[in-house]
Amino acid sequence: MQVLDLSDQEKQTIIDKRTGQCICPQCPTYKECQAPAKEAVFCTIGKSGCITKEVKCICSTCPFAAEFGLKNMFYCTRGSEKQQLLLETMQVRSEWVR
Repeated sequence: MQVLDLSDQEKQTIIDKRTGQCICPQCPTYKECQAPAKEAVFCTIGKSGCITKEVKCICSTCPFAAEFGLKNMFYCTRGSEKQQLLLETMQVRSEWVR
């Protein structure tokens, strides 16, 4: 898999585009916190600075989940897809060492 080396402006353009399509503001967990309007696309950017309590997750119904093959949930509290996959990999490796 090729890693893209994007500029900060290119990354922001992608985030802006995804924010317009994002369903995070419809999520019960998001609403519980009344997160700022600019906080969204957690599957891409990672955890919320505001949300701490997991209520119910609708990540699996997000168009991004299907489009990009996302497997995890609660990105707003557990981190982006990439962050969660990295943590899962680290946990598996630590079990091998035991």
